[in-house]
Amino acid sequence: MIHRPNVVDGCFLRYEREQPDFRPYFGLVMHVTGTSPNVHQVREQVASRIERMPTLAWRVTQRGRRTLWEATPAFDPHDHVHVVRIPEGASLDETVERLLYLPMPAQSPRWGIWLVHGYSDGEYALFYRSHHAGQDGQAMMDALTALFGTEPPVSPPSAAGRPAAAKSWWQRIPARAITRNLADEVKALRHTLRWSPQGPLSREARVQSAAVPLSWLRETGRARGASSNDICLAALGDAMRGWLPESWIAPHQRGRDLFVSLPVSLREPGERFMVGNRISAVRVPLSFWEDSPTARVAAIARATAPAKTEEMRRALRTQLRLPEWLVYRVLQQSAHVRNGLDTSGLLRIPGRLAMGTDPIRTVVVTQFLYGDHAFGMSFVAYGDNVVASVTIDRALEDVGDLAALWAGAVERMWHEAVVNDGAPGRVPESSHDATRPGAMRTHN
Repeated sequence: MIHRPNVVDGCFLRYEREQPDFRPYFGLVMHVTGTSPNVHQVREQVASRIERMPTLAWRVTQRGRRTLWEATPAFDPHDHVHVVRIPEGASLDETVERLLYLPMPAQSPRWGIWLVHGYSDGEYALFYRSHHAGQDGQAMMDALTALFGTEPPVSPPSAAGRPAAAKSWWQRIPARAITRNLADEVKALRHTLRWSPQGPLSREARVQSAAVPLSWLRETGRARGASSNDICLAALGDAMRGWLPESWIAPHQRGRDLFVSLPVSLREPGERFMVGNRISAVRVPLSFWEDSPTARVAAIARATAPAKTEEMRRALRTQLRLPEWLVYRVLQQSAHVRNGLDTSGLLRIPGRLAMGTDPIRTVVVTQFLYGDHAFGMSFVAYGDNVVASVTIDRALEDVGDLAALWAGAVERMWHEAVVNDGAPGRVPESSHDATRPGAMRTHN
């Protein structure tokens, strides 16, 4: 298979090399119902499924200024599956947080799976972790589908790409892509709402998460003329208003909108099961100071609409052929909070997942923190639920549970748009009970 080098892959490798404390690893915690298997059973399932995503046997590396994908000599998938038994008194949360930033050897494909058990008699966890230079969010979802999906396998493409045309970069980039890049540079000058925590960041992360029924997002979106992803973002804006202490916002910041950096997947159908990055990003304002949820949803839907068009996707896709030094500059800018919060679009895992006959009940995303970002947020739809996960600096964990606030905001919007048929109303107190879906907490 031929792997087309990607400038985003190279940028993450370079950033890690130049920032020794930067660990661009992100992952997925799968909560599995059943008695923990022997690690050899996990290794055998993974090994038997590798052919469903053969790109997992390749590694990304750099030689001089060139970013390359190359086959790994003597690749053995068994070596990428590990086991951790949680000691008495420790929790799954603490164990995952400890695993988040373990270094990955550059000599092999940068992904791994950890079987985590010992914390429950009726449940265990599988933690899939990858280097961002090797996979974007969609590639991670495809990896889970390949290794743990219960549906018949989807045939991977016979070739993952072709060498780029031998032209100068400015000859390969349409004028609209260059214009788009310049427009993004100008927009980046419009600083997002910033705040000042009362103390320094710890540079240690923990994960908060909460789940809501997927039907709530879909029904609210239909009622408001928006997508489920728009509802996720609107709920994030609402949750941030409840989470962010007023004392942290300087007077001159009031009225300034809060932006998020929203990744846009640029994968074509034939690029499924490819490793590497096929993403760009757009900045989206959350209408932070808007009191009306209906108005906030409408504003966000207008802001995200251009990113959903094929014309915009073509323009963003051509950015992947810009020179690496320019894309690296954009990546460096994104490390500054002034350019917006880190979030993901609503990622979806199709079908169901299982380890052997044990069903995987919930999937939670873990992110990396870089630059001066204090947290990042992700949304993933799996089965009947959507899980919002917040990877947050430990220095801020006592401020409040942002994931739970997000779930409460989704439920309020659903009640107003669907249950109350568009009429504003007070959500019953019982809706915030932890036993109800709107406040359902996952382990991390």
